[in-house]
Amino acid sequence: EEESFLVSLYKFMKDRHTPIERIPHLGFKQINLWKIYKAVEKLGAYELVTGRRLWKNVYDELGGSPGSTSAATCTRRHYE
Repeated sequence: EEESFLVSLYKFMKDRHTPIERIPHLGFKQINLWKIYKAVEKLGAYELVTGRRLWKNVYDELGGSPGSTSAATCTRRHYE
């Protein structure tokens, strides 16, 4: 399932002319694209996470540093 997701994601991004050239980082940790997708899905998908301002929860789920003040914004941008 994870491999299939990643193949689809890379194809989607390439098709819209915004290929993933390198995986983004949050702090000093590389983001696991599958894990961030599943964390957002678990909280109700993008619209719900954004509407309810749950991006900090997603960041926490990914094991981010608790002291980060821009955690929610950075997590959302990377997801987008």
